Amino acid sequence: MKISVAHVPRQFAGAEPGAAVVMIDVFRASTTIAAALAGGARFVLPVTDVEQAVKLAEPYTENEVLLGGERECERIEGFQLGNSPREYTREVVAGKVVILTTTNGTQALAAAKDADTVLIGSFVNFSAVADAIAGREAVTILCAGNNGRLSLEDYACAGGLVNQLAKGQSRLDDAALAARAAYRSLRTDLARVLTSTEHALRLAGLGFRTDLDFALKVDSLPVVPVMSENRIATLPT
Repeated sequence: MKISVAHVPRQFAGAEPGAAVVMIDVFRASTTIAAALAGGARFVLPVTDVEQAVKLAEPYTENEVLLGGERECERIEGFQLGNSPREYTREVVAGKVVILTTTNGTQALAAAKDADTVLIGSFVNFSAVADAIAGREAVTILCAGNNGRLSLEDYACAGGLVNQLAKGQSRLDDAALAARAAYRSLRTDLARVLTSTEHALRLAGLGFRTDLDFALKVDSLPVVPVMSENRIATLPT
């Protein structure tokens, strides 16, 4: 398997034909998408701006659709949901279409939209995503980052996937090697370190400390979100 890592979207030059792309935004879009699908949402539509989100909601009735997302970490005015995975419970999202726009995660998904296969990964669905891509010849792990800069939580999660996937004759690019090394150096104290990152501290300061704990519960939401034609649904089992 050939494994590459892009630590921010601008480092992503596109996926080679047949390669799978895994987008990671631990705090919080990847975790929120997994929570929505685990809660029974029909599908998630990721969009890059607020106006597009509102327009996409127009064909649906009020009972069919939910607008979710954030800017500057806070819920967008007029939206029913923010970007907290704890909001996307079965009672709220079951049977609904979720239209989601976030500062980093949905932008990264837009960068990957032309890839043959795009999955959404995080710690909450770590093993399920690793299993889903284990047989691929090539995988690119795309970290959403934080406003164009590296986010350690995304990079460490990417490194964990590299550590899980790399076997025998696997070929890793330098970024994949570095991400794996970062993960290995942090894994014995992962939660403490990742709740001390710049992004985590900002979220905690805004009252979202429990979101961090939610996002770091490994394999708590064993779903595999897959994006096809800009629609994210659960990979059939």
